[in-house]
Amino acid sequence: MIPFALINQLKGNPVDLDIGVRESWRLLDLPEMWVVVLVLLPLAALVSYAAYARETLSTGSRSLLSALRFLVILLLFFVLFRPVLVQRSEEVRPAEVLVLFDDSASMRRQDAYLGAEAVRTELQRFSSGAVEQASRSELASNALSKTLLPHLADGEYEARQFRFAEDTSPLTDLQGLDARGRGTYIGNAIRQSLALSRGRHLTDIVVISDGRSNGGYSPLDAARTAGAAGVPIHTVVVGDTRRERNVFIELAEVPSDVLEGDELAITVRVAGRGTEAGTETTVSLEELSESSIEARLITEETVSPNASGERVSFLAPAEAPREGQRVRRFRVTVNPIPEETLLDDNSLEFSVRVMPEEIRVLYIDGYPRWEYRFLKELLKRSDQNISLQVFLLSATPDFIQEHSPGLQALLEVPTDRKDLLENYDVIILGDVNPDAISPDPARCEEFQESLLEFVQRGGGVLFMSGEYENPRSYLDTKLEELMPIVLDSTSGLPFQGDTTVEFHPTLENPTQPHQVVRLNPNLEQNRVLWEDRNGLRGHYWYSVVQRAKPGSQVLLRHPTEEGPYGRHPLMVVGYYPAGRTLFLGIDSTWLWRYRFGDRYHGRFWRNAIRWLALGRLKSGDRRFHLDSLRSSYSLDERVTLEARVLDEDFRPSDRPVQEVRLSDPDGNVRELSASLVQGREGVFRASLELGRPGLWRAWIEEGGEEIATTEFEVSLPSRENADPSPDHETMSALASISGGRSVTLDTIDNLLVEFPGNEERREPISSQLEDAWDNWLTLLAVLGLLTTEWVVRKRYQLV
Repeated sequence: MIPFALINQLKGNPVDLDIGVRESWRLLDLPEMWVVVLVLLPLAALVSYAAYARETLSTGSRSLLSALRFLVILLLFFVLFRPVLVQRSEEVRPAEVLVLFDDSASMRRQDAYLGAEAVRTELQRFSSGAVEQASRSELASNALSKTLLPHLADGEYEARQFRFAEDTSPLTDLQGLDARGRGTYIGNAIRQSLALSRGRHLTDIVVISDGRSNGGYSPLDAARTAGAAGVPIHTVVVGDTRRERNVFIELAEVPSDVLEGDELAITVRVAGRGTEAGTETTVSLEELSESSIEARLITEETVSPNASGERVSFLAPAEAPREGQRVRRFRVTVNPIPEETLLDDNSLEFSVRVMPEEIRVLYIDGYPRWEYRFLKELLKRSDQNISLQVFLLSATPDFIQEHSPGLQALLEVPTDRKDLLENYDVIILGDVNPDAISPDPARCEEFQESLLEFVQRGGGVLFMSGEYENPRSYLDTKLEELMPIVLDSTSGLPFQGDTTVEFHPTLENPTQPHQVVRLNPNLEQNRVLWEDRNGLRGHYWYSVVQRAKPGSQVLLRHPTEEGPYGRHPLMVVGYYPAGRTLFLGIDSTWLWRYRFGDRYHGRFWRNAIRWLALGRLKSGDRRFHLDSLRSSYSLDERVTLEARVLDEDFRPSDRPVQEVRLSDPDGNVRELSASLVQGREGVFRASLELGRPGLWRAWIEEGGEEIATTEFEVSLPSRENADPSPDHETMSALASISGGRSVTLDTIDNLLVEFPGNEERREPISSQLEDAWDNWLTLLAVLGLLTTEWVVRKRYQLV
């Protein structure tokens, strides 16, 4: 389908035509030229000579008089041949050249031109800085404006410029190029320009592109159509046309947030295209200063990049907290290989938010089982960033409930919504019945309603199974909605298996384990810890549930026992909607202390609590939450930021807009206004397009302090990034098939000879004839010649 804007540009607007007038002389009754040359001219000469042949004159005098007579006869012939002045009016159609400029995302790529010094030298005139730091689009637009367009103007060509990606549209200013298109449809651009140029004097088409067409009509078929119409296509290939040799790096796994004192596990994928077997290079992890100028090397590894990619895991050590530091910035870099063609994908930078604030945990359990005893001690002593309050329902009234230093012991389970929202980030529900939280049924009902809102506002809840109440007592309660598992009449029934047989759970995804179950950065060692007898101690009991809810994620399963939906899930995580939930189907994580002490037992609970708390900890002020709806966007997509804001009473804010600050990958900051979403109290959204790939950060600021932040990545569209190397063969074939010429950007001057100028087309409109003999000048010429001859005759005394 042809875009409407293109129709207006090419078809709807009338062609600007010049009206020209040409004047020329013609002899209307002139006989055939052979008659003139062989008959009339000899006859006139003979008559002129015969007139004075018998006179007694010198040779010079006779020749003079004969010449005068010959001129008189010629003038008479001229009059008889009817000379006329022809005035012809013509339409002058200028020669048009269509310039089709590739505006897809691959034109953002930066070619290195390593080992191609001659090419770099030629291209330097089109770059304001280093050639390897200029994008293809920048180099091509400068080449167009400095060479081709001025030459076309000098040759009186009318250059009509268009940008194309998936669609084709008019280009009025080269500054309007943004290289954001998610596809390159060269064939479509050629077909549309040909179809809408009918009736115009189109002489040539110039295609400026890297040539990597990835959709739409066949470019070669379009070139055949152009050739048949007599319109040659000239191609300018942009980018390094040598065989691709490229090593690139991608983030495979990195947490967006860590607690103070956390080690940071980072996994990247290093791959190569066009690399020979045995090629080795080095990939390094650096930590950047706040200004991103200084870098400290943390570690490096040697890799052999290939097409399938090699995973590399790094472990960034915990760093002593520094006042005011809330973000750690890192850079992963893979060193270039010899004669590498692209360098803009050899490094990437990312940030991890450091959360210095404590995670506030409320742990409620029904009786002092072993899991309770070890877990509450672990949480009390193992992590200074976790503050804990515990309530044991079976305790006597005089029992002092457990708590972290600096906190008060609870006298009852808090049930008020404001108490939960203001004082806690994560709530752990052990083997408790939600209808037995308090002797007062009204308070039990209030607790369930408050817990629902707590999770809706970003809080985290962990459901830890027990032999008596959890999860079966949650069936048909309000809290059932929170659980990431499907409850039915069989859920939580007494365990029927052999409690003397040890089993080891299996990871649902051992190659990409969820951060909750990542106990070791090495994937194989992590799998061994969970699944092997030489790893963590196994279990003897579990709560049987059939399946996870749609949208939830199973982390662990029973190795053998299964039901109608497959092997029974043992650990499941889910979202609701801003908060997070986790179901743990075993009650003996304390067994993991065997042989390893608190090393992995503590790491699991730290991971679980941190993950559950993230919905709250992404905000320094629990009343403010800011998220991008996705963690990554394609360059051609709109980014949506969503803020959820509560007032001082933890009620949805009623303000009309929420101000948000946005920082681009270079650190430039701008202001945004997020508008209130109709029908959703306290929810604000801003939608925008971003002009460059990289890591972006947004935050809400009050009183000069960041109180809610989020980060997201903008990347090139997958089709445009799949193979970024120029397709020189296709571009050459386009030119060859249509009768044009193909050049590379560094040799664009060679294309200028195809535009010699003066190719406008003239079409006659009308003509007018004016007789030249019927005027005084003709009569005077005849009289003048006859008078001259008479005077000369008298001088020589001839009659």
